[in-house]
Amino acid sequence: MARPKSRTQSCDRSDALNRLAQAESFLLAAELIIDDGSDDATPSVAASLAVLAGIAASDAACCARLGARARGQSHPEAVELLGTVEPGGGDMAKDLQRLLNRKDDSQYGLAFVSAGEASRMVGWAKRLLGRARRAVEA
Repeated sequence: MARPKSRTQSCDRSDALNRLAQAESFLLAAELIIDDGSDDATPSVAASLAVLAGIAASDAACCARLGARARGQSHPEAVELLGTVEPGGGDMAKDLQRLLNRKDDSQYGLAFVSAGEASRMVGWAKRLLGRARRAVEA
């Protein structure tokens, strides 16, 4: 059976700026929540927001530099597409992969994400967002 073609959606600089703004908002919310510590669920919420920030930042970089973003259910295809972005696609792809590896636990898991793990995830999202911002502004 033939492998299905990867799914992408055309997008432009305006879309890139919109996704960049969304990524910044997701990250801001994650950073505010990560330090709350008022209940055991807050690190998981921050981790989930970090994943969303990473995905939005990836979309922004891909829209700005490639004119397309990943739209399929295959995370490896999204990471591969991001890896083709210049400048910095390889590094962004590594951070996106780290976030996506933890997406299931942070968004659908039965156990809470630890504060330390959530903090690492927020850091990866922040670094990815910074690189995506540079890709959009290049």
